[in-house]
Amino acid sequence: MDVEEERTVPAPQMIEKMMIYLRPALEENGDWQEVSALVGSTLKHGNGAMRQRQTYEHAGRLQDVVHLLIEETAEGADPT
Repeated sequence: MDVEEERTVPAPQMIEKMMIYLRPALEENGDWQEVSALVGSTLKHGNGAMRQRQTYEHAGRLQDVVHLLIEETAEGADPT
């Protein structure tokens, strides 16, 4: 929900608007590169819950979801 425009908007559009707003403060604190990379990765690859659902839908086994969690934890949760 974009409260300024008083209408619903797609989440990626609202996230982009939020990132534009936050960029000066993030740059000032040296966090822009990391935050923008993490947000971009999440938008491209989905979040952990999405990856877990996809894994379960693909294999139909909770063991595969647990394996994914272990794998991502060991790799630092980098979905690429």
